[in-house]
Amino acid sequence: MTTSPCIIGWGHSQFGKAAEPTVEALLARVTGEALDHAGIGADEVDGVFVGVFNSGLSRQGFEGALVGAAQPELATVPAVHVENACATGSAALYTALDFVQSGRGRIALVAGAEKMTHAEPAVLNDVLLSASYRAEEEQAGSFAGVFGDLARRYFDRYGDHREALARIAAKNHANGAGNPYAHLRKDLGFEFCNTVSDRNPVVADPLRRTDCSLVSDGAAAVVVASRDVAVKAQRAVTWRG
Repeated sequence: MTTSPCIIGWGHSQFGKAAEPTVEALLARVTGEALDHAGIGADEVDGVFVGVFNSGLSRQGFEGALVGAAQPELATVPAVHVENACATGSAALYTALDFVQSGRGRIALVAGAEKMTHAEPAVLNDVLLSASYRAEEEQAGSFAGVFGDLARRYFDRYGDHREALARIAAKNHANGAGNPYAHLRKDLGFEFCNTVSDRNPVVADPLRRTDCSLVSDGAAAVVVASRDVAVKAQRAVTWRG
């Protein structure tokens, strides 16, 4: 059995309406931070793995190459772009772990970024719907509508669980209040999340606004290294599973 790689450095932007005008600028910021945090030079990186869900948010595709475009010292490092709806960032990390664990490289730079706040609501809604199976789910009208339909089916089978959804939302918002990177840093409380109101309307029955993700910009990056590199690093975070 091979030994799992480690995270030895990371960079993270705040979520919200970012000052950076493009995904390229967001990627440049967090990848530079991650390399500095890891104490790794660009010349030591063996592979770059980028997760960006675009699907029409920007005319600029081929986001794997944007890291090298913003940081010329990484321009000749092999780069891969992955896109996997809500699991896009996880897919980039998973691909990098395979790369390092297989022995094809010792150090991988992984980044994920989204620039969403510039898009008109109708454009954004259509972009997000492309992460559904349009042939069967487009009639839901929105990505939230797809999940609202799933929730209704669950309720039909197991009973109404709006209160459970509200407790999850309240827990998430409480966590956000203590997270300096969070878009909305406010503990809204269970009663607010569980009550339909002008400030918390139904978005896609039974989902309320507090059950749904915000439209946000942000980026994060990690440096993944093999164990022989990690033992010499200032920090090394491993996976238990």
